[in-house]
Amino acid sequence: MKKCILLLFLLPSLLQAQTPADWWYFGQYAGMHFTPTGPVADTNGQLTTLEGVATISSSNGDLLFYSDGSTVWDANHDIMPNGTGLNGNSSSSQSAIILKRPGSTTDYYVFTVQNNALPQGMQYSRVDMTLNAGMGDIDTNEKNIPMVTPTAEKISAIPKPNGFWVITLKLPGDTVYAFEVTSAGVNLNPVTSNTGFTLTTGNFLGYLKPNLQGDRLAAIHYQVPGVFLYDFDANTGVASNAMQLTTSITSGYGVEFSPSGEYLYASSYSTANTVQYDLTLGTAAAISASETLISSGGSGGGTIQLGPDNKIYNARWNQTYLSRINDPDQPGALCNWQDTAVDLMGRSSQIGLPTFLQAFFNISFNANDHCLGEEYQFVIDTVGVDSIFWNFGDPTSGANDTSYAYFPSHTFTDTGSFTVMLIAKSDTLIDTAYSTLFVYPRQTLNLGPDTTLCGPDTVVLDVSQAFSSFLWSDSSSADSFLVTSDTTVWVQLNGVCDTLRDTISIQFQFVPNLNLGPDSTFCEGLSLSLNAGLNVEVAWSWNTGDSTETIAVSQTGTYIFEATNVCGTFADTVEIEVIPLPSADTNLLPADSLHCFDEGFFIQRPLNDTVVFIWSDSSSDERFFVYTTMTVWLAAFNECGFSSDTMHITFNGEIKTELGEDTVICDEDSIRLFGTDSLATYLWNTGDTTDTITTPVGASKNYIVTITLRDCQAIESREVVSSDTACPDIDCDLRYGNVFTPNGDGWNDRFRIESDCDIFKFSMSIYNRWGQLVHESSNVAYGWDGYVNGEPASTGTYFFTVQHKDYVVVNADRFLTHGSFTLLR
Repeated sequence: MKKCILLLFLLPSLLQAQTPADWWYFGQYAGMHFTPTGPVADTNGQLTTLEGVATISSSNGDLLFYSDGSTVWDANHDIMPNGTGLNGNSSSSQSAIILKRPGSTTDYYVFTVQNNALPQGMQYSRVDMTLNAGMGDIDTNEKNIPMVTPTAEKISAIPKPNGFWVITLKLPGDTVYAFEVTSAGVNLNPVTSNTGFTLTTGNFLGYLKPNLQGDRLAAIHYQVPGVFLYDFDANTGVASNAMQLTTSITSGYGVEFSPSGEYLYASSYSTANTVQYDLTLGTAAAISASETLISSGGSGGGTIQLGPDNKIYNARWNQTYLSRINDPDQPGALCNWQDTAVDLMGRSSQIGLPTFLQAFFNISFNANDHCLGEEYQFVIDTVGVDSIFWNFGDPTSGANDTSYAYFPSHTFTDTGSFTVMLIAKSDTLIDTAYSTLFVYPRQTLNLGPDTTLCGPDTVVLDVSQAFSSFLWSDSSSADSFLVTSDTTVWVQLNGVCDTLRDTISIQFQFVPNLNLGPDSTFCEGLSLSLNAGLNVEVAWSWNTGDSTETIAVSQTGTYIFEATNVCGTFADTVEIEVIPLPSADTNLLPADSLHCFDEGFFIQRPLNDTVVFIWSDSSSDERFFVYTTMTVWLAAFNECGFSSDTMHITFNGEIKTELGEDTVICDEDSIRLFGTDSLATYLWNTGDTTDTITTPVGASKNYIVTITLRDCQAIESREVVSSDTACPDIDCDLRYGNVFTPNGDGWNDRFRIESDCDIFKFSMSIYNRWGQLVHESSNVAYGWDGYVNGEPASTGTYFFTVQHKDYVVVNADRFLTHGSFTLLR
């Protein structure tokens, strides 16, 4: 067999494809469904049988029908209309096997065998899935067709090119009968093989099983000692090279090959023991000697059956669970027996499990390890293959994770183990193969850039990674290198995928020891040399901006030397105080001064705690008060020397003239600007030299005067703005009637203007409707009597204008009133 098939069998927990063996019904209404996560109990089955049973599903894993050899139930768990009366028997070890007719999509054969006590032997019936509304039924024209009689309670099938063999053992004796089944139907002329064993007595119940490779058969008989092993030629149907293995099994019942075909298992009905044989040892004696007990005792024994998940299941009589061999291709205890493996949800197992075509279709492929990023080409033998489906087990690759190509290529998206699944179909047969490959990571190597580090220290250059070996510059081969001093190191990485080389230079620097010395004090005129005493290489700077390591300082201040390297930034600070020489200080006091005011003021001496100060009045206060013309001196002395300074102060007298704030006046007004100091002289920007001037009416101007009093001079200004909006309004009303009757009756005989205004000037003019002046008056109290030149004016409408002035500050406030009235007689 090919390597990839072996890999498949070694990986029973891998992703499971859908197969015709996905649904099992057996025992007392028990059932289970194989899902991608494992078998799950199904309680819908209607079958009750002590022993034999067969089930069949579509290649997509959908249940089609099942049978105990006598009755056939459809996928709805109903008995097919013609599904009774088959000549199998529920007490036959392998009462039936169901096979799809080659070349057909709708026809299936149910092959049945009776038990030892009945004469019907092996027969077949055909199920047509187009009948019974698509649920299937037995064709009555092809039902219980005899094949051979009598037979042992055994039946199996092995694929062949373009079909398969249906196999049984004829009684008496041990002759293998192989019937060929092709698209033409069942060939009732069998290929017979005399195995060389004469088995004429005993109860021949028990199982007959082929291996998945289709080149071996194994049989066990309830009352015949030993386990029988035969070679089988799938091309010719001939069984040969029979051997009988000695066994500790009594009441033998079940027999099964491991998926790889390297191990054989046998089970006992009476003791419930299960044993393992190593078939790779070759001879019957060596194989017999390899017998290993993998389970002992328990509650009732039954047959063992390989499932589509490549685990072997064990029926347990009258128990609500199945046992399981989880790793059947592992030797001895490593095969991982699990006593309570599948909970049947209250349904009970008996001693039989469904019989299947063990290998639906043999397909194989190679999958080799390779490196990440490499495109891998898959190759298979396509002889007899109709269609292909690949699943690369790489879901991150999205749509590229599957392919229908015969020879696909795939680039895996990550490193690690990937299990590739291949499903191949040939006519009505289907097979699934798995192979696990490993994608190695690409090797990487980067020691990093040349670097300088802070010492004393050590550096570990770690280049560890899987699937690699190393050679360092010192000929060591570890996956890391310790650096303790300045050096240049190279390493060569020899990996599964890459050979790489890198070099790094490492230097060490150290913390600088800085020392500018203690804080210092000295007299002006001296200097002090500062040097930090560098002992390592650093980048350095002074806060003074100096560019030499040693500087001479002669001024009071804080001096900082800062040094930086890979260890960090470090600094040292020194405080320097320079005591001034008082003898050199000629500016203890301000310059002589003239003061144009009469208030006294303070003179501030320098603030220096290192100097003793004495004023001309013998005081030593920080300030000296000056209030009149005088000469002041200040003496200073300390340990560095002595000096003094003199100041002459002259008081001139205060210039007190103030013109006032900028103002806005009425454009008919003027104001007077006054100078108040008669001892001073004045010069106005108008050219006037008097102390007081009057602004012209209506003029806007910034008036500036220079005032001189002895040695002091002051400049004052005031801006005067003339504006008609600044003139005050007349806050009063004029009143008049709109009709008057000059008829001499003493009532309303005059048209008068009445007002609460304080009128200063008044004029009124009256016009007729043609605009002719008929009356004028400057007496607000007189009004108009309705006569024009001594004649009564005519009745009608007249118009008037009135001008009046109020008593205000200026003469600019004139008001004009217009109106009309009616004269009636």
